[in-house]
Amino acid sequence: MRHALLSFLATLILSAVIASPTAADDFLTVTEQNDFRITATYDETIDFLRRLEKASPYAKLTVFGRTPQGRDLHCFIVSKDRAFTPADAKKTGKVILLVQNGIHAGEIDGKDASMILLREILVTREREPLLDNVILLIIPMINPDGHENNSRYTRANQYGPENAGFRVTAQRYNLNRDYMKADALEMRAWLRLWTTWMPDFFIDNHVTDGHDWQYVINYTMPWQPNAAAAIRQWTREQFDPYFHSRCADLGFPPFPYAFPMRNRTDGAVGTYVDIPRLSTGYTALWNRPGLLIEMHSLKEYEPRVRGNHAAMVAVLELLNREAASLKEAIARADADLIGGVLDSVPIAFQPTGESTMVAVRNYSSALDSGHVTGGRFTRWDRSRPQIDTVPYFASFRPRAQVAIPRAYLIPREWTDVIERLRWHGVAMRTLAAPATLPVELYYLDSADWAEEANEGHVRVACKARRVDTTLSYPAGTVVIDPRQPAGKVAVHALEPEAPDSFLGWGFFNTVLEQKEYAEGYVIDPLADSLYAADPQIRAAFDARVAADTTFARSVQAKRDFFYKRSRFAEGGLNWYPVARLRGDIPATSPWKDDDAR
Repeated sequence: MRHALLSFLATLILSAVIASPTAADDFLTVTEQNDFRITATYDETIDFLRRLEKASPYAKLTVFGRTPQGRDLHCFIVSKDRAFTPADAKKTGKVILLVQNGIHAGEIDGKDASMILLREILVTREREPLLDNVILLIIPMINPDGHENNSRYTRANQYGPENAGFRVTAQRYNLNRDYMKADALEMRAWLRLWTTWMPDFFIDNHVTDGHDWQYVINYTMPWQPNAAAAIRQWTREQFDPYFHSRCADLGFPPFPYAFPMRNRTDGAVGTYVDIPRLSTGYTALWNRPGLLIEMHSLKEYEPRVRGNHAAMVAVLELLNREAASLKEAIARADADLIGGVLDSVPIAFQPTGESTMVAVRNYSSALDSGHVTGGRFTRWDRSRPQIDTVPYFASFRPRAQVAIPRAYLIPREWTDVIERLRWHGVAMRTLAAPATLPVELYYLDSADWAEEANEGHVRVACKARRVDTTLSYPAGTVVIDPRQPAGKVAVHALEPEAPDSFLGWGFFNTVLEQKEYAEGYVIDPLADSLYAADPQIRAAFDARVAADTTFARSVQAKRDFFYKRSRFAEGGLNWYPVARLRGDIPATSPWKDDDAR
């Protein structure tokens, strides 16, 4: 009893000290101390968070990975229940919110806004009630190597801070294109954090470029059919109304992340559908709402930081009010996938052509010309604000979707692909014994290679033709049942025509490369023989010659035509090795780490 009383008194004394004006002054950020001209360095940021951790029993600074240059990746956990592990957090039943900052390290408003918010929660405690129904995880910098590669000249389109970091990592990866392929060490660490904690809501803080207008806050949420129906409904009915009104009350009316539409003279704006290589496109695959906040780069740094702070306050208030409805929406979306209600996944989208008329807070503008380049550009006059009513194009429908198979089968030799799926938290098993199974295979009819590298890969797009067949698979073949929380991640990774498929990123390039060949003295007599003996081959060849003049002039192309139809043709060429199971899943064994070797 005496120990409990002493502990209570100590907590009261600590609370009084923390809440004092002097203590609050001790926790002014570097940005505030320098009139919002600069942002805190990596070391200054981590020192600030360590001091917060010491000042409050509700806070814990953790390390979840390491960058190529050796910097720790930190996650700052804030919980009234001191639930500092994923297991303890789940037991509370509270909403878990993950806030990510600095994925493009020059766009660092969110980091400084987060530090101010943390002071208000943990030191002055004016916003402590924001923890009532929420556990808060904050990544101060997901790209600290890029953060420390800073100067005045890293962001030509952005007004401050003076020491903005560089967009990409030390290895020159754009992390916000890496969510599916996961090349960067930082992204692999993020995936471990994500799949371990499995947050209920995600915020990715950015700074936009583009045209000027009055808005400080632009944003996107899961409005489009890439997100589950239950999540879209929650966004429309619970999130949007409150977020709009509350941000406006705080002095920062928001507008959806949109762009002027080219070749139109009516001022129309439009948006896009997030694909899985992007943060909020990826979190949508997990049936979790992802909020992309884009502060406007042509505003000064202070209003951008304060606007980013206001947006996060609005989200936290909403999550405290709507914790139950968010959890219920996620549960419905997960149940539809795991329970088999969802029978297909959209993988590509197109505009419906529909628009709504919206009032947009613009500035008067006019076109000007560069004297040297002759280029045309826009000048805005901020002394002449105006409100324009323009068409807003934000309606999309699926252009392509794939039926969810009973399972995917991956030959165990594709170790890199299997390992990447494991990084994504995709549950997998292996065949317990050899099995002959009915499957669908993809034949890749053509390969359209990109002309230049993209994020370290030469991307390829293939036309995939599905063929029913029966094949024998050995024990140890990897089996992935898509009826799991990571099921849509598996579909997007393994379906050849998905926008961020592993095939598209080049992880199956070898199946598109011919490894054997026949000399002319072998194939020319064989071609004559096949042409004479097989009417179907003869008809196909004659039709190709008549329709394709390039083919008709190419000796090598004609030789290749007959080689691929001969008994010497490579069996695996252009056949995608991942199969779609058409029948029941046979007996399987749990995945073992030894299976990766």
